[in-house]
Amino acid sequence: MKRVFVNGLIKFGLLAVIALISAGAPAKAQSLQYKLTVNIPFDFTVNDKKLPAGKYSIGRAQLSEGDLVIQISSVDGDKSISRITIPVVARDDVKDGVLVFHQYGDEYFLSEIWPAGGHTGRALPRSRTERELERKGEDQKVAQVRF
Repeated sequence: MKRVFVNGLIKFGLLAVIALISAGAPAKAQSLQYKLTVNIPFDFTVNDKKLPAGKYSIGRAQLSEGDLVIQISSVDGDKSISRITIPVVARDDVKDGVLVFHQYGDEYFLSEIWPAGGHTGRALPRSRTERELERKGEDQKVAQVRF
């Protein structure tokens, strides 16, 4: 009786370990654990801070803290900003990485970050300036930058 219980406990433990490992593998592909590098061809705004067009890296602000806070840094190191994000989920896997911008006239606001190979992205809350443009009834368009 005791031996049957121990064998069952061992099998359950192994099954739990396998489940944890298999659940963790897809999460890495869908997260910002690895920095993304993208060339953004226009000036854009994040959290009411204007950033010039150029090459940027996007990833976790702190590697051990998950994707809640992201950091956007120019590759040359001149500009950097951290921002809290919200998880968003797509029905289908995203094949290529995509940055989604809300466009009002010639102003662009970073809205979403979608790493390649998963169905989970990160949305940025709208800034004060973007909310004001919405209230004024400015026409909103969506621009995408693939990487």
